Order: sequence, then structure tokens, then C-alpha cells
Amino acid sequence: MKKIVIISGKGGTGKTTMAANFIKIAHGHVAIDCDVDAANLYILLDPSIKKKETFISGAKAKVTGDCINCGKCEELCRFEAITDSVTDIKIDKLKCESCG
Repeated sequence: MKKIVIISGKGGTGKTTMAANFIKIAHGHVAIDCDVDAANLYILLDPSIKKKETFISGAKAKVTGDCINCGKCEELCRFEAITDSVTDIKIDKLKCESCG
């Protein structure tokens, strides 16, 4: 079995468009969109759905009563989802990747 993988760490580079074009050429082959944030290959291909399953990801970050406003969480968050002010910590739920 031959496999073609299209991968990049940067969004907006045309990975989905390129994949859709390959899939259109290769009639009857299996295509898997493994983008965990925005799996939207189906928009371009209009596939028939054979099976659906519920997906539950990790829990979003939250500030608990144990918080001492030390700023460590902001320092450690590689997605820049946490902003720490002197009085309040805010979590951007769109940026949060639920990594713990």
C-alpha cells in the first residue's frame, strides 16, 4: 500500500487543499484528516459518513482556589493561553490545548 502524507506545523499553507486534490485524483482510496484542531477536509470532499463516534478531549485549564498568583502557569504555557495580571489570571479558551 502506498501512502502520501502532507504535514506542516504552520497553518494556512494549503495542506488541506493539496490533500483534497490528491484524493480527487485517487478515486476510491481512503483519506484520513488527522488535524485535531480543525479537521475540515470533509468540507472540500463531501464524503458519506459511515460511522460517528463521540470524541472527548482533555479538560480546559481552570484557575482553582489553590492559585497564589505566582505566574508559573503563564510562564509554562507554550500556547500563550494564560495571561497573568496582578489580581486576575485569564485563560483564553481558544488558545488552550488542554495539556494540563
